[in-house]
Amino acid sequence: MRFLVLGAGAIGSVIGGFLGRAGHDVTLVGRREHMAAIASRGLRITGIWGEYEIGGLRTSESVSQVAGEQFDAVLLSVKSYDTEKAMEQLVAARLGGQPPVVSLQNGLGNVETIARFVSAGRTIGGRVIFGVEAEPGHCRVTVYAEEVMLGTIERNERLQATARMLARTLSDAGIPALPTDRIHAYLWGKILYNCSLNPTATLLGSHYGELIEHEETRQILRDVVREVHAVAAARSVDMLVPTAEAYVPILFGRLVPATYNHYPSMLHDIRSGRQTEIEAMNGAIVRYGRESGVATPINELLTLLIRTLERRSKSVGSSSG
Repeated sequence: MRFLVLGAGAIGSVIGGFLGRAGHDVTLVGRREHMAAIASRGLRITGIWGEYEIGGLRTSESVSQVAGEQFDAVLLSVKSYDTEKAMEQLVAARLGGQPPVVSLQNGLGNVETIARFVSAGRTIGGRVIFGVEAEPGHCRVTVYAEEVMLGTIERNERLQATARMLARTLSDAGIPALPTDRIHAYLWGKILYNCSLNPTATLLGSHYGELIEHEETRQILRDVVREVHAVAAARSVDMLVPTAEAYVPILFGRLVPATYNHYPSMLHDIRSGRQTEIEAMNGAIVRYGRESGVATPINELLTLLIRTLERRSKSVGSSSG
């Protein structure tokens, strides 16, 4: 199969690399330094899934460089705040074959944005819950919690068959994946995980595991989960775990231990003076809460604090540059 990985950073590079290693034709589109390193030396993947040197990957800094080419699937792994821009560029590239676009991203709203550009009939949602640390030409898989889940955002037998086939293809390549008819539930499940852990660990400069070692931080996580569940209930969202009280033991007992030593990408973004994905996580919960008349004070506080850190880290970066 021919895959285009648009936004080949940490997660996208690992998925694209494993697909390339399995014999698929893979084109990575990403940042200049990372793409240049892969083009000259290949992609090195290390960590809990083994060590590999992967060659033969095509690289590009812009989707415009593959305009008109035909692909079997586009794997979108850009940051949530870049989804709209990436889709504008993708549509302008006029790829042949009208491939499905698979969102392998954090946050809420990505699949809806994709569908606005290419229709729901070409949009597949993906829930990713493994962690990667990246530097130019090298990705290290650090933690893994559950399989990648793939599913359509509307009932469409042809696209559902494609999602099942893509899940098999990823699994055969070494990325555990499963199809689902409840992708929205899985995306909201990931939001529960992200909204509670990412900003809290970022503000404290800690890994995820430390958050469940202290009652004060456990209480913050519980409050975030309760607010997210309240917003989901007000919006009649299908949830994998029906109540906050049932989800918290899963978070503390299984999900955090599986990713115990992981530092959130949000923390790396702050330390690098980059924009975070807070608006598609806790910020989205705050917006949805206001629309639904649900108070979300803890999510709002975390959002405001991360925005403040963003602004401060950007000003420090610009003044030192």
